[in-house]
Amino acid sequence: MKPIVSRRGLWTVGALTVFALLNPPADAHAQIFDRLKRATKKAEEVQKKLEPMSVDEEREVGREVAAKLVAALHLYKDEALTRYVNMVGATVAAMSDRQDIQYHFAVLDSDDINAFSAPGGYVFVTRGAVALCEDESELAGVLAHEVGHIAGKHVLKIVERDKALRVGMDESKAHVPGSAYLHKMSQGILIKMIDQGLAPGDEYDADQRGMKYAHAAGYPAEGLARFLTKLDQATEQGGKSFWTRTHPPVSERNARIQQTIAAQQWEDADRPKLAERFAAATQALKPKA
Repeated sequence: MKPIVSRRGLWTVGALTVFALLNPPADAHAQIFDRLKRATKKAEEVQKKLEPMSVDEEREVGREVAAKLVAALHLYKDEALTRYVNMVGATVAAMSDRQDIQYHFAVLDSDDINAFSAPGGYVFVTRGAVALCEDESELAGVLAHEVGHIAGKHVLKIVERDKALRVGMDESKAHVPGSAYLHKMSQGILIKMIDQGLAPGDEYDADQRGMKYAHAAGYPAEGLARFLTKLDQATEQGGKSFWTRTHPPVSERNARIQQTIAAQQWEDADRPKLAERFAAATQALKPKA
């Protein structure tokens, strides 16, 4: 004989089940709420790390990148030359689109012809790059180009595109010098800067920005173009430079520079190149007789 189950009984059981699901015990309710709270907090943390860097975070990351770069290549210990490079750098940086950070300039003790910029306002030029310049306007063009990278936040875009560098880090320890957060971030930036370089579009943008800064500071706008021509020639003759390997062709860069100068109608022929001041300041780099 089949058991008799009334519809009323089934309805009652079903109602009790739904009621139990919608009204869990106090402990279960607390556990569910706690899980939801943790999930929400985690989502907010991830979202925060996917947002653009704050200026404070940029400074900390830049300081870590600068420290690693100095540890690898070492500073050129000549106080007079360092002061001079800082003077020229500060002159063009004063015309930068970004004035929410302080700019720092230093010379690296390397005969390779190169220059680097790190987030937060850190600019480095190698001893070899300074020696290749013939006058102050060329040095100003090189430094202004690096300032252009910082103003355009080109390196920061690398970090923001590579979100894996930021997700999963302990936000409470993010700004602690030597933390895993800063170590991983700065290491990734250095590899990109030195081994791979920036996107061609970023290099062209830095050329345009730097040329504008140099011109606004009173230098001839084509100082960078003259330096790039020398760099191209030095590389063809066997000179050392990662710049030509990680940057767009010099011919294309110089063509764009000249197009801008013509379009802006900048008449810089009479502007001083300050060759004598440059020669006096860089005396230590000249080969000894």
